[in-house]
Amino acid sequence: MRGMRHFRLNPKPGIAVLLGLAAATLGAADDIRLNVTYVCNGERLYVENCNIRDVSDTSTCMVAHPDRPPRNGLMVYTYETRGNLKKLFPTCKQPTPQELAAAEAFKKKQQEIYDANVRKANPQANAPANNQPSGGGGQNAGAAGVTPPKNAEERQLRRCVSSGRIVATCTGNTLLGAFSNMIGQYLPQVTAKDKAIGPVMAGVFEGPGKWRLDFIDGGVLVNCSFLSPNEETYTIDLKSNHPGIIINTTPKPLVVTLRADGTMTAPGPVVIDGVIASGYQSDRPANAQYRDQFGNLYDGAGNRIAGTDSGHTTFAARRTTCPALNLSSKGASVGIQTMQTDLLKSMFNDGDKGPPTPPGIRMQGIYASASTGFSVQFFPESVILGCGPDSARAYPYTVIADGARASIKVDAPDHPLTLMFRPDGSLDAGSGSYLVHGRIVTGENDNGDYTFAPLEQTCNLAVLAPSSEIPSGGGVAAGMTASGGGGNGGGNLSTPAAPLGNATLSVVSGFRVPAGTPNPLAGRPLVLLRHNYAIALANGGITVPQGMSPYKYVGSICTSRTPDCQRIMDAIKIDAASAVRADANGNGTFPGVPPGTYYLQISARYDNQPLSWSQAVVLKAGSNSITLDQSNGAPIN
Repeated sequence: MRGMRHFRLNPKPGIAVLLGLAAATLGAADDIRLNVTYVCNGERLYVENCNIRDVSDTSTCMVAHPDRPPRNGLMVYTYETRGNLKKLFPTCKQPTPQELAAAEAFKKKQQEIYDANVRKANPQANAPANNQPSGGGGQNAGAAGVTPPKNAEERQLRRCVSSGRIVATCTGNTLLGAFSNMIGQYLPQVTAKDKAIGPVMAGVFEGPGKWRLDFIDGGVLVNCSFLSPNEETYTIDLKSNHPGIIINTTPKPLVVTLRADGTMTAPGPVVIDGVIASGYQSDRPANAQYRDQFGNLYDGAGNRIAGTDSGHTTFAARRTTCPALNLSSKGASVGIQTMQTDLLKSMFNDGDKGPPTPPGIRMQGIYASASTGFSVQFFPESVILGCGPDSARAYPYTVIADGARASIKVDAPDHPLTLMFRPDGSLDAGSGSYLVHGRIVTGENDNGDYTFAPLEQTCNLAVLAPSSEIPSGGGVAAGMTASGGGGNGGGNLSTPAAPLGNATLSVVSGFRVPAGTPNPLAGRPLVLLRHNYAIALANGGITVPQGMSPYKYVGSICTSRTPDCQRIMDAIKIDAASAVRADANGNGTFPGVPPGTYYLQISARYDNQPLSWSQAVVLKAGSNSITLDQSNGAPIN
């Protein structure tokens, strides 16, 4: 390609330093006990996670409040500083010895399955022995590790569960179409449809005159007076101060105004073409004489015949005049959509229905920026904020359309986000970087519940376009920024929003792997240092014992969990000029840096062999490229 410079790296002995550094994050919150319950002023609370890059008293922790009323059905979280929690917790009722023991056991298991976290990007090298199932479960969870997803659907499921949505909601979505088809046998025109991307309505609205609007996937069931529910299509107009809903009834469309208090109004009287139940049609063949214990039908001669003993309701068209609409969702009966979703959730989650869907305007579909990797994926009860293909977290959201310009408010406790509707159908998320507090499924505990480890990624905000899929790459690992230098390494780390120069380096994976097998470089942290590794350590005040390799020294320090590991991490982060995480194909492009000589630091596993790439690269202005494979990677002994 014109303007691209290609490098082939010479093998050089080394150790997977970045993996050792990442391991230290498991103990970053030792001063604050995680996931144990304190009772403070009569209220239960527990810390779900803390800032893993900054362990000072001014850094923050994410605190769960299970006793507070849920917001849109989701747990209430606040962010408190470590210093405040250290003062508060000694005054509270302490966790029980059993809970502390369980927390310590879980922490130990997290340490044991650290390699499974690393294997997220290199799972083929650590697949469970004896074809054990994904996650392992019980005492074998850590040993089994994390198997790679079998297909795109399983990867989406893991992402959904890790975001905080209940398992039943994540698994049940794919079954709703089949359930809608079953409902369609009893109500006219109710069928599963491909979901459009954009605003939709949810909930049931009822009022005088036996008016009832029951919003379902792809339409709304309309009935008033003596009419049966009849499905109609609709559109939402967000351009006016009070959003309008245009329902395509006949003989004229029904135009309904949605008000800020959640009520709906429309002038009347209104003439509606609808349907009424007119009879029942049996599906039993006329020559059927009897059936066996399996439900098969037979004629008088004992011959099996096609048909069933079931039937269906028939409907007839009818026109009527209904009064003006003055509808509310308060006190309304349960709708078809809620019944089918609640049934599926109950089947898959031991009766736990999860957070309810607020009535009113909701969103559906994916909006994403392919260039930055940031995405939002809307569901009826929540929205998943994502950075790259796997880091994701779900939050409640509200669609606001009572002003000059409609918007979506995402209720993320530490970083609320506003998405503005644009005339072209996209969403403007603004600018700047956004940290997604993602997680990764690491296995299951002895109760069969999923266990997680942090997977925090930072992406740049942008205009988000409707998309059929989540971005396959993008974002920078949160651990790539120096803990002492702010979000940009004190301004020394090049980012997509603030590149330090015009020399970019693209890492291209040259590994040839079978179809369906993850690329060895997929998801790996890629780092450009300003100095070679030994000098970077020395500049950070790290003294390597004489005669010992710096790689071996760092590996021993961070594996044994000594306090010096954090100092080593900071030294490497401060020396970093640019960093990026490889995408699903093992490729990644560093944000621009000034032309010059840099030192590449990458590690991965291939064919059960740990490899590292640690070599000086000379970057010219413009685009540069490196191809990495097993031939130029150095085995780690």
